Amino acid sequence: MRIIALHISLFFALLLGNPLFGDDQNSTLINADKTTYTNLLKTINDSKISNDETALQKILLEKLINVTPSVTITPPKTPENMDDYSRLFSRYMDNVVKKDMLTTKIHSISTKIKTLEKELKNLDNDPLAQRTLQLQSALYLKSVQEYKEQNDVISKEMPLIEKMLIDTLNTFTFEPQSLAAKTLSNQEEAFKLRSSMENILVKKERFELLGDKRDRGVSPNLIASTKENYNKALQASVASLFLEFSNALKLKDNKAFALEKKMLDEISNMETPHAIKDDIASLLHSMEKSYLGTIDTITGSTTQEFKNILKASWMMISEPVFTVNGTPVNIFKLILAALIFVIGIFIGGFYKTSIKKIASNSKSINLATRTMLANIGYYLIVITAFFIALNILGIDLSSIALVAGALSVGIGFGLQNVVSNFVSGIILMFERSIKIGDFVELSDTLRGHVSDIRMRSTTLNTNGNIDVIVPNRNFIESNVINWTMHDKLKRFDIPFGVAYGTKPEQVIDIIVKAVDQCNYKDVIKTPERSTSVVMTGMGNSSVNFALQVWIHGEEILAPTKTMSRFYVLIYNTLNENGIEIPFPQQDLHIKSIDTHANEKLEIQAKKEEL
Repeated sequence: MRIIALHISLFFALLLGNPLFGDDQNSTLINADKTTYTNLLKTINDSKISNDETALQKILLEKLINVTPSVTITPPKTPENMDDYSRLFSRYMDNVVKKDMLTTKIHSISTKIKTLEKELKNLDNDPLAQRTLQLQSALYLKSVQEYKEQNDVISKEMPLIEKMLIDTLNTFTFEPQSLAAKTLSNQEEAFKLRSSMENILVKKERFELLGDKRDRGVSPNLIASTKENYNKALQASVASLFLEFSNALKLKDNKAFALEKKMLDEISNMETPHAIKDDIASLLHSMEKSYLGTIDTITGSTTQEFKNILKASWMMISEPVFTVNGTPVNIFKLILAALIFVIGIFIGGFYKTSIKKIASNSKSINLATRTMLANIGYYLIVITAFFIALNILGIDLSSIALVAGALSVGIGFGLQNVVSNFVSGIILMFERSIKIGDFVELSDTLRGHVSDIRMRSTTLNTNGNIDVIVPNRNFIESNVINWTMHDKLKRFDIPFGVAYGTKPEQVIDIIVKAVDQCNYKDVIKTPERSTSVVMTGMGNSSVNFALQVWIHGEEILAPTKTMSRFYVLIYNTLNENGIEIPFPQQDLHIKSIDTHANEKLEIQAKKEEL
């Protein structure tokens, strides 16, 4: 036990007393050479101390001893032929990938170093653990230093390669056909490898679901190898596209911008596209500016970007949203169908307006015919546009016919009023028994001008300027009085009465004369249609007469107002001639009183006196 304690004390003394571990321990460890690390490892081995800390320190020291110096990178040579030119571009791509990988490693190790620094601060009175963390930190710092040196070399080399690619482009002669064939071959190879990789991954997942952990031909090595080959095939495809791009630049052909887009799309399929895409795009833009000029580059890039946006938008709207009868329906079809239907409505409205304008200038087409042509044409255009929109959506019209047949019974019962009004509207339009502008009467309280006839209803404008929507079936199923169907001529029968005892001949004579002598210009005074007064009967209180007078013109469309004028005329005429106008009255005649009732009244009176 004493021997072991002695060895431990000696080890700590050597370790703690060694100038290697002074205040600036991390810096000293980093700058130490292999001899220092070898001596320290020998000291630990000679101490015969064996625990987790010493074992870890041995491993760290062995790694520090075996750290290889930076590999000297041969600078790129000026390409002498097209193959050298292609390899130079491939080297540029490799440098971009390495640069991204090194940046990622540096960031990761820097995070680990910060963690170690925190642990070192929290360790108290444990020199052995501290030295372990310091050795680990030294290894990390040497790795970071190595990676930074490599990154610096690559960063200096990339602008050099870029300059070589730009300067030597005009020295080569490209063969466009062979380049295109090579690009196609590389793309086909990449596609095959991608399909193979996807098949392997699907098979692997299937075995994992079954709980089968055996190889089954889908080992991790096979997957990694296939991925690596796929990335190489993509890089070869990008390199061949770069040659096509370079040839287009040399010829100052705007096709270069489309080839640039293809290259960046191929890079997007790589395992780490973000590591390559920006730097490759920067290289391509520099070459475009050198050979096409800044303005043409900006214009071409903008045009290509606009094309890319259009392509992406087209792909987005071409994606199926839902299916109808097994036919996929995408956003584009929906927009197109809606646009066609809206255009159909617009064309229908334009047709309707045009027909009305044309017909208004024609004397042979009346208002009703004009409205009928306008409405029928409008509905036909809208319905046609609707069915075209359905056809664009991929909806089979024959299936709609079957559905319509299946729903015909339901429509017959549930929508019978709507269908009835629709059919009645068509009948009215073709039969023309009621036309726009006619003055019609449906009841004692509903009369007015026909202002519009539509498929479902007809609009009446009353004399009080109230629009009344009347279902079309009312004009077919009910009695309708059309005051102006053929002309604006109507006979008004105006009833009145006089008291009993008045001579009928006198009444007839004075009323007819009064009408003939009035200044009403709308009264017709012809032998065929002369004014007359006829006795219509003998009522309870009066002898009844009726004035029959013919009226023409617009006055017949205001019957209440017209009849009021003649009532005033009749009233004044009768008063002026002393003819009594009776009113309902009753006379009560008492002939006798019951004798028995009188006796009861006398007896009652005597009782009251007593």
